Amino acid sequence: MKNFLTVSMLLLSSTVCAQDSEQIKYSINDSWIFFKDATEKPVALTEIGDRDVEIVNLPHTWNAEDAIHGATSKTEGFYRGPAWYIRNITVPSHYKDKELYVFFEGANQETDVFVNGQFAGNHIGGYTRFVFPISKFVKFDSSRESAEFELAVRVDTSHNLDIPTLQADFTFYGGIYRDVFLVATEKTHFNIEDHASNGIFIRTPKVSATQAELDVDVQLMNSGAADSKVKLESIIYGPDGEQVAAYSSDHKLAAGKVLTVKPVIQPIQNPALWSPDSPSQYRLVCKIYDAETNRKLDEVTNLFGCRWFSFDAKKGFFLNGKHMKLIGTNRHQDFKGIGNALPDYIHREDIKKLKEMGSNFLRIAHYPQDPAILELCDRLGILTTVETPIIDTISESDAFKQNCLNIQLEMIRQNYNHPSLIIWAYMNEVLLRPKYKDDKEKQKVYFQRVYEVASEIEALTRKQDPYRYTMIPNHANLNRYKETGLTDLPMIVGWNIYFGWYGGKITNVTSEMTKYHNAIPDKPIIVAEYGASADPRLHALAPVRFDFTMEYATRFHEEYLKSLANLPFIAGMNVWNYADFGSVGRVDTVANINNKGLVGIDRKPKDVFYFYQAALLKEPLIGIAAKTWIRRACVEDEAGKGICRMPVEVFSNQKELELFHNGISLGKKEIGDHNKAIWDVPFVDGDNLLRAISTTDKTVEDFATVKMDVYPIKLSNFPSSGLSLNCGDYRFFYDDQIDQAWFPEKEYSEGSWGYVGGKVYSMSPAPRQQHGTSEPIKGTHCDPLYQTQRIGIKQYRFDVPPGVYEVTLHFAELTGQKSTALPYELSGSDDKKPSSAKNRRFTVNVNGNPVIEQISLARDYGSFRAVKIKSFVTAEAGEPLILDFVPSEEDAVINAIELNKKL
Repeated sequence: MKNFLTVSMLLLSSTVCAQDSEQIKYSINDSWIFFKDATEKPVALTEIGDRDVEIVNLPHTWNAEDAIHGATSKTEGFYRGPAWYIRNITVPSHYKDKELYVFFEGANQETDVFVNGQFAGNHIGGYTRFVFPISKFVKFDSSRESAEFELAVRVDTSHNLDIPTLQADFTFYGGIYRDVFLVATEKTHFNIEDHASNGIFIRTPKVSATQAELDVDVQLMNSGAADSKVKLESIIYGPDGEQVAAYSSDHKLAAGKVLTVKPVIQPIQNPALWSPDSPSQYRLVCKIYDAETNRKLDEVTNLFGCRWFSFDAKKGFFLNGKHMKLIGTNRHQDFKGIGNALPDYIHREDIKKLKEMGSNFLRIAHYPQDPAILELCDRLGILTTVETPIIDTISESDAFKQNCLNIQLEMIRQNYNHPSLIIWAYMNEVLLRPKYKDDKEKQKVYFQRVYEVASEIEALTRKQDPYRYTMIPNHANLNRYKETGLTDLPMIVGWNIYFGWYGGKITNVTSEMTKYHNAIPDKPIIVAEYGASADPRLHALAPVRFDFTMEYATRFHEEYLKSLANLPFIAGMNVWNYADFGSVGRVDTVANINNKGLVGIDRKPKDVFYFYQAALLKEPLIGIAAKTWIRRACVEDEAGKGICRMPVEVFSNQKELELFHNGISLGKKEIGDHNKAIWDVPFVDGDNLLRAISTTDKTVEDFATVKMDVYPIKLSNFPSSGLSLNCGDYRFFYDDQIDQAWFPEKEYSEGSWGYVGGKVYSMSPAPRQQHGTSEPIKGTHCDPLYQTQRIGIKQYRFDVPPGVYEVTLHFAELTGQKSTALPYELSGSDDKKPSSAKNRRFTVNVNGNPVIEQISLARDYGSFRAVKIKSFVTAEAGEPLILDFVPSEEDAVINAIELNKKL
């Protein structure tokens, strides 16, 4: 351990030399010693001892792996607790005359910072920035060219009833997961201690096409021991980089004080207006000079936009006097393999992708995110709303309320100047799980407390920023929010609706939202969430609600966009979600992942992404949905022909398309409803090249290659790819990890192959999905294969040619105590969970010979665990291959079958 520490301390010690200027800011992200430890006092690097440590770079989360692979619930296998980050920092000796700060862009969720073992500050909240002055803890020696200090950071994600978020349908990743900076300023500087803002607050209280008024607050801070005299210079540059105006004023700053001044700024004439189509930004550069020596002490640049906007309860949203329907998505901040510890590059790529989709609106949910997000929304022209992470429920303590207010204030102060930002939000679905269900008097008091906290947040927000709107996003329980009074408080009422997913029908969207509008006719409405889960591995030709197929999600979004876009009182709409995201404890086709994204957690587009591009973009666009389903299996339409016809959807904003299959035209089609056309494509075994082209406006085309395994109806020529059958299911499944396509089973017919007897497994009472279970399956990455099964199966028969065959049978017991409870419930009902497993026992005979005898899945393997048993059988000439399932107790089951010819 001693040798390790010697090496690591060399790595951890860094010196960044910079010119002696007004402000120096650089990241200190590299080479931190990290370890999990519950101690509350910092441990010096020389005293780490035999602790299990590692060297990490920031951004970093300790939940990148256990949030996906090790977690089966909010508490089991998923670490929530304290951890330490420690490193040495070396600074030049001339920093002794400066004011030093350590600046964090985000650490989840409670952070204590120590410098040389001394406490520098505490921050509560996992999603806002914070800064601590540290000069008094750093000791300089005039005989040395540099000074060294040890920075120790304790981050704790333990559940704390006084800190939001208390619970939610997303993963609470721990760690210092955004950048950390060391900042060195002159003693007189712009105030960065005001909730980690930059000390400049720009308002545009009155804007028109001919004139834009500015109201600016500038906070000057004197950290020195003596009074100072300074000159403040404020310069405005236009979008073209040319100087528009310049102003200066003299000020006296008392020692140790902050002074807020208002530069007298004349209105900008004929401003270039900021909008999604033309996101013009002005630049305000503020500089502080020493009044006596004229030496520049500090400089801060802020971008701002000239625009005006309004919401109307009946007509929707208006920007710069023009009506605009706000259409976009929500966004969580995590990414496959790295949790929420994203580099800025991924943040920026996400916003670029949203712009490429045609989005003009982003709900930054459910918490403030990396500064790169709003910066790029400003540049690209995407209107935004951002909110604090008060979700599902509250604590009734005064500490909880105060933390909520502090976090709201931090969010506002840190993001004040962004022209893209138009709404401050808070309290997402806060009445989703009301407390004291069995005690109405206590529940009434609880509802009053929720209203009290909300009203104080609303008052604080309006006081801090009277020029933007406020919003509370509610789940679809109109009466509960009305009766509690929460719909009276904000300027906009947000509704998170999932008709046609968790419950109800997608055809109810228009009537339901009209009802909501009529109930609260004086408040603008934003549909803050709507969405349906889509597992890219699952497909269906006749999709149904809650089947997690790509096709159902597409139908869902087609109906919602058509309905909501045609309701004038709906000001805006946000798809839930832009990308799939982590949600520890969620039980769907992929454990611990919410897959309602338009793109995957790895950012690969789904079909619905192409649908929105076609519906929203102005530039010519073609998107072949087959690009997301590149490996398939199907049964030929007619025996011996080797052709399987399947529909292919092509999305486009063009009037007419032509589709080619392996170079042969399948004809031209006009683009119909929902910006798409559909062809029946005669797929053949092997590679199938699709090319869609349009010359309506200009030549635009798209390509897709689909590899097809065409199963013969009669097995006289057994397919070299074998048969992979998904039992008890109508869905196609694609195992993208090993490139294997699974076909939904079919019933046996003479001379062919298929099942005999049994029925599709369905839970009783039936859950949301039509059949199967959503419980995660242990021991596999192919959960959907094992979440469905044929129960009471009598036989599987294959009329095969003679030879030696490998038979692989897949099982899972789908009854028994579930490992988790749902962390989400938006339909207002609770599914009943079975408490004990079926004590089923059965034997499987292959051509009369027992290969599996008296198997008991629950006894031998446990519930919800994948079981795969392989055996071999020889089929003689004229002899079929028959699997007989013989029950001894309860019904026999089968989840999937693989059949391959060996000889």
